[in-house]
Amino acid sequence: MKTKVVNWIWEDPDAQAAFVELVGFPDEQRTREEVEKIEVLLQLRPPLRVLDVGCGTGRHALEMARRGYHVVGIDVARSYLEHARSEAQRQGLSIEFRLQRGSELTEREVYDLVLAYDHTLGFMSDAELARHFKSIWASLKREGKLLLALAGPKLIPGRRYERTRSWVEEGEKFILSEKYFEKGYRIERCIVIDKQKDEIIEYRERQRAFSLDDVRSLLESAGFRRIMCLKDLDGNPATPQEFGVFVCYKGG
Repeated sequence: MKTKVVNWIWEDPDAQAAFVELVGFPDEQRTREEVEKIEVLLQLRPPLRVLDVGCGTGRHALEMARRGYHVVGIDVARSYLEHARSEAQRQGLSIEFRLQRGSELTEREVYDLVLAYDHTLGFMSDAELARHFKSIWASLKREGKLLLALAGPKLIPGRRYERTRSWVEEGEKFILSEKYFEKGYRIERCIVIDKQKDEIIEYRERQRAFSLDDVRSLLESAGFRRIMCLKDLDGNPATPQEFGVFVCYKGG
């Protein structure tokens, strides 16, 4: 059998394809529900200028453009951006999609809203994280807002993180996975044995985990002076055990 090892980062085409195959993106119904909750939570009305950071296949960007917002989407995954551009063209929507990191933003006081949804922080170094959020802060208008909804591992006070293993069989495909925490990082190995393709692919991921205070500190260091820490898009307050949504105001 052919063998390959993929060290998981979003820039890797193999990782991009594997995510679509093994995890996938939420459907249009789920996306509409999320955007509706975002509009209510932030009291948004089009037309506003929106930057979708880590836009993926453009699901939120497309939905917001359909509602009348002026949207720019950026991501590091070239294949996802190609899909997003194709969908925008098919639907007759004017959206600018760019292959770009958040830390590479150069706009100043342009956007009313920056959306960073299902956003993974754990692959970035401390230096890049600082540039990432500072660049986002700088790109917002004075009354602009950042909505950050986290994806990825979290550090929960008092929780014991056990090593877990699983085995799944799907037709001619066998998937073995192992997850554990080590020194503040989640380590994950996933081995996919595909008899039909006669190949074995091992995906290796090492992603830093964040606590509520870690995320809040990153946002404060970037310049955000008022931060609402929430459990969900319904506006329920966060706790150190349950968190994931941050509404950040550039102004005080």
